[in-house]
Amino acid sequence: MKNVAEQPWLNKASIDLWLVGAVALGAFLRFSRIGDFDNDYYTATVASMLESLHNFLFASFDSAGVVMVDKPPFSFWVQTLPAAIFGVNSWTVTLPQAIVGTVAVALLYVAIRPVFGRVAAIVASLVLAVLPASVVIDSGNEPDSLLSFILLLAGLSIIRAVQTGKWSWLITFGVLMGLAFNTKMLVAFIPLPVFLLYYVLSAKIPIPQLAKRTIVSILVLLVVSLSWVTFVAVTPADDRPYVGSTPDNSIQTLVIKYNGLNRFTSFIGPRVQQRPPQAINQAFPQAYGSAPAFSGQVPPDGMLPSQPPAMGPDAPTNGLLGLLANPLANQMGWLLPVGLITLALTLTPLLQDDVYRRPKTLPNLLRDSSFASQALLWGGWLGTGLLVFGVANSTTTHPYYLVGVAVPLAATLGIGGSVLVKAFSRGNLLSWLVMVALIGSAGYQVWGANAAVTVWIISLVLAGILASVLIMGIGLSRKLQNEPLALGAFAAGALALLVIPLAVSMTTGGRIAGPALRTPPAVVVPRPAERGLETARLQKFLNSRTTDSSVTLGTFNAREAAPYIIAGIPSVAIGGFSGNDPIFSLDSFRAMAMTEGPQYFLFSEFRPNRMRRATRQEPIQEYIRMNWRDISDIVGLPPRSLYANPHSKDAPKNPRRRV
Repeated sequence: MKNVAEQPWLNKASIDLWLVGAVALGAFLRFSRIGDFDNDYYTATVASMLESLHNFLFASFDSAGVVMVDKPPFSFWVQTLPAAIFGVNSWTVTLPQAIVGTVAVALLYVAIRPVFGRVAAIVASLVLAVLPASVVIDSGNEPDSLLSFILLLAGLSIIRAVQTGKWSWLITFGVLMGLAFNTKMLVAFIPLPVFLLYYVLSAKIPIPQLAKRTIVSILVLLVVSLSWVTFVAVTPADDRPYVGSTPDNSIQTLVIKYNGLNRFTSFIGPRVQQRPPQAINQAFPQAYGSAPAFSGQVPPDGMLPSQPPAMGPDAPTNGLLGLLANPLANQMGWLLPVGLITLALTLTPLLQDDVYRRPKTLPNLLRDSSFASQALLWGGWLGTGLLVFGVANSTTTHPYYLVGVAVPLAATLGIGGSVLVKAFSRGNLLSWLVMVALIGSAGYQVWGANAAVTVWIISLVLAGILASVLIMGIGLSRKLQNEPLALGAFAAGALALLVIPLAVSMTTGGRIAGPALRTPPAVVVPRPAERGLETARLQKFLNSRTTDSSVTLGTFNAREAAPYIIAGIPSVAIGGFSGNDPIFSLDSFRAMAMTEGPQYFLFSEFRPNRMRRATRQEPIQEYIRMNWRDISDIVGLPPRSLYANPHSKDAPKNPRRRV
C-alpha cells in the first residue's frame, strides 16, 4: 500500500497550503466577530483592575475594591495588556482570546504531525479551526479560551519532556498547569491525571529518577497554582476586596466549592428544560401581555425541573447521553459520534498482539512507541473531559464548558481520521465500514442541526456525502481505492462533515453555539430597546454630576453595575455577582454611604420586571427605599429605579477605600 502522505492529493506543497488555509479560516471566524459578544461582567473587571495595583492584584470587580470577580486573575491580567494600550472596550478584552485561539490551530498541527503524520495534523487543525465551541469562546472574553490554550501548551510541554528527557520541559509543564489553575481553578486539572500518567508510562529514564522528576513537577505545579490563592488568604479581610460568590469571604470556598466541586455536582441541581411559555410571559408581561395561569415556583436559574421532555435532537438528557443532544451537541459541531469512533481507533495501537498475550508488556510498548503513548495522551484527555463534563450538571447551564474538550476532540479526530484513510485503502470489509461511518455521521449532523442551519447547507452536506460515498464505493468494487479519485472522494466526504460546524460558527454568537432547546418563537426573551436608551440616559446624568464621593453608583448585583464601570463611572455591586453575597450588613452599608457613597443607588426595576431569587439584601433595600430620595423621574427612569443618597454632599473628599 502506498504511503498515504505520498498520495498526489496530499503532497507536501498542498499540505502546507492546507495548514495556511486552516489557520486563515480559524482567524477569520474568530476575528470577524471580535468585540461583538463580550461578557460585561469581565470587561468591567478589566476596567477596574487598571484603576490601581491593588485592584490588579486582587482582580477587583469594582474600582473601589469592594468585591473580587469570581474567577482567578490570570486571564484578566492578560486582557489588561491591550486594554491599557487601546482603552477598555469590547474588542480589546476579546483580542487576546482571538489571538490564542488562532495560534492554537497551528500549535495543534505542530503537536500532531511529528508522530501521526500530515493527514492527522491537517484534519486536527481544520476541526479546531471550525469547532463551534472553540470559535465562540475564542471570540469573547471568557477565561475558558486562555485555559484551553494553556492546556494545549502544557500537553506539548509534557510530550517534549518525554522526547528530550530535559528538566526544562518538565518545569515548563508545571508552570503552565499552575497558570491554568490561576485561569479557572480546579477545572484546569481535568486532564492532569492523563498528563502525569503519560509521563510516568512513557519517559525513558530509571524509576528513581522518574519518581524524583514527577514529584518535582507536581511541587512546581502546586507552588504556581497556590501562589495567588495564598496571597489572598494571608491578606487581612479588611485590606482586600470581598471574595466574590462565597458566603464566608473565603478564598478556599471559592476554589473548592464555587469553582470546584459545585461546578460538577450540585451547582444547579438536576438537568432541566427551559422555562415554559407561560412562565416567560409572566416574567415579561410588557412584551406579551397577560400571562396564562401558571403555578409552581420558578427556580433561580429560570428553569423548571418537571416539564414534559422535548422530543428529537433538542431533548434534554441526563448524563453522558446528554452530550449527543442539543444544546450540548451544538458546541462540538455534532461531531461527537465520529469523535468517539476515532477515539477507539486512536487507542487501538495500545492493543497489540503482545499486549493480548502478555498484558505486562504494555508499559514497554508505551515507552517504545510514541504513536501508542501519545494516542493515550490525546485519547485519555478526551475521554476524561467527556466523562467529567458529561456528568456535570453545570454543563447544561454552561454548554460552552465543552470548549474544554475541543483540543483533544480535534486531535483524536485527526489521528483517527488518518487511521480511517489507511483502513479504507485496504479494500476489505473495513473499507465499507468507513463509508457507513461517513454516512451515519452526516445523518446525525443533519438530524441535530436542522434548526441551526439553512436547507441549503443541509443539501450541500448531503450532496457531498452521497457523491463521495458513490465514488468511493465504485472505486472499492473495482479495487481502485488507492487511486487519486477515490482518495479525493474520501477527503471530500470528510470535509463535508465540517460544513455544518463551519456554518454554525459563522452565524451564532454569545457564549454558546447553535440553537438552545426548542421553544416556540413567541417565547424568545425580549431585549427592549428602552433598556439601552435608559442606560445611556443614566450614564449621561451621572457623568454630569460632580460628587465628593468615591463611589457614584451602587447596585445590588454585578450585571447592573458593569455597564457603568465600563463607562468610567465609579460603581459598586454590594451583593457581588449574583446580588446575594453578604458583603455588607445594614450597619456597614450605612457607614459606607455616609463616607464613600454611593451617591446614587440603582434598583433592578430599571430592567423589565422579572422573577429573581431571594436576596440577603432585603434590609438594605428597605433602608434605601425608606430613607433615600427617589429621583427616577428626574432622569426619566421608571418609578423606584434610582435613589439619591441624602448624605452624599457631606462626604469627605478622600474617604477610606471600603468599609
